[in-house]
Amino acid sequence: MACARIDCDVLVVGAGPAGGSAAFETASKGLDVVILEKRRQVGLPVRCAEYIPSQLVREVNLPAHIKIQKIEAMQAHMPDGEVVTTRSPGFIIDRDQFDKYLVQRATSKGARLFLETKAVSYDGRTVLARIRGRALRISPKIIIGADGPLSTIGSWIKSTNREFIQAAQYVMRLREKKTHTQVYFSQDIPGGYGWVFPKGDVANVGIGVDPGLGKRPKAALDSFVSRLVGEGVVEPEVLKKTGGLIPSGGLLKLCRKNIALAGDAGGLVHPITGAGIASAVSSGKLAGGFAWRAIAEDDIRLLAEYELECSEFFFDIFAAARAKKTLLKEYWQRGTHDLCEALKWGWVAFREYYK
Repeated sequence: MACARIDCDVLVVGAGPAGGSAAFETASKGLDVVILEKRRQVGLPVRCAEYIPSQLVREVNLPAHIKIQKIEAMQAHMPDGEVVTTRSPGFIIDRDQFDKYLVQRATSKGARLFLETKAVSYDGRTVLARIRGRALRISPKIIIGADGPLSTIGSWIKSTNREFIQAAQYVMRLREKKTHTQVYFSQDIPGGYGWVFPKGDVANVGIGVDPGLGKRPKAALDSFVSRLVGEGVVEPEVLKKTGGLIPSGGLLKLCRKNIALAGDAGGLVHPITGAGIASAVSSGKLAGGFAWRAIAEDDIRLLAEYELECSEFFFDIFAAARAKKTLLKEYWQRGTHDLCEALKWGWVAFREYYK
């Protein structure tokens, strides 16, 4: 069987928020765009707590049906029982519909989507992909890697995530509806935190742990859930299970020649909070914009300005967070008082964090 061949201006690998945003930005400017997604459906399975800030809703003009619940505040439950409430306006979203919406915007502008298609290798001119076992050769002018924490595209430019938080999450029924998100800090969840993010009658209940601190994600999650059931926060039945890796090492090198990384693939995740949806959308949009400029002006060197733009906006924020995360490591095995004092400069809800 002959190998299918495609030429295009921009190849976007990954159909998450970064990939969908990059594809829309380039396709809407008239470029020939191809999107590869290794999963059978865009957006599934969901591996996300599904909170986004209010400004992102305005930026992407999000339809009402994707916004499941409005959020005004976040409660941080400290190890000593103190509860700190921080204003945190945003929404809990239907994440799979969010991803689908971003990709549908791109395909409505002419981007071509290939599902169950995995990028395998690149020889400097042609990407070899596999679509349901068949070979597909794609010759793009620019490649945007938006293929997640363990990025294949990142490996092509020797820029990959090395530090991770391991996350595990259940969907569970709430005993009472909530209007705020909750995060929990405990020695039982070392290097991260637990969360309860409400979605009407149910909630995303999860944990993220630093694998270097010796706690297995499932054990930490089951212990956390037992606490929540005992406190009357959730019902004991688990409706869904998911999990995955969250990059926590900060911003990577994002560009080399005609390849750019966006979203999780480029380490565009806050090392302490694990928040990455907004930065994925922003970086995808930026990558797409600079890809268009590079092609329009026939100067691939312009793509490197994407990395400069991202670094200017994200590098200092993520580098400071990573440094604080590293310093916090020694406190997870200490007593409650020491951990609480450390969290005051190590968690974003406290004023001391920004000093």
